[in-house]
Amino acid sequence: MKVPVVATADYTIYYEPYDGLIWTHADVHKWTARVAHDFFMMHELLNDLVNEPFYCLVDNTKLEKFVKNVGYTYVQDAQCIDGVTRRIYRYG
Repeated sequence: MKVPVVATADYTIYYEPYDGLIWTHADVHKWTARVAHDFFMMHELLNDLVNEPFYCLVDNTKLEKFVKNVGYTYVQDAQCIDGVTRRIYRYG
């Protein structure tokens, strides 16, 4: 179950605890240089607060570019329960 941990007019960041890991999601409504700066700072602060790595699943090039810009690094590919292969990325 996704839990919103930061909600602004421009974006929402969610945690989804699963299998002992913290998986992150984000809904971005508006993206400007100011929003990007705020998002990156908030994301890093959240990571510092929980002191655990974050993980996310990537299934398209636009999302892959976004998570790399945030600072996530590729871990491995995974076959998901819906049969789709996705890339796992890690932050922190």
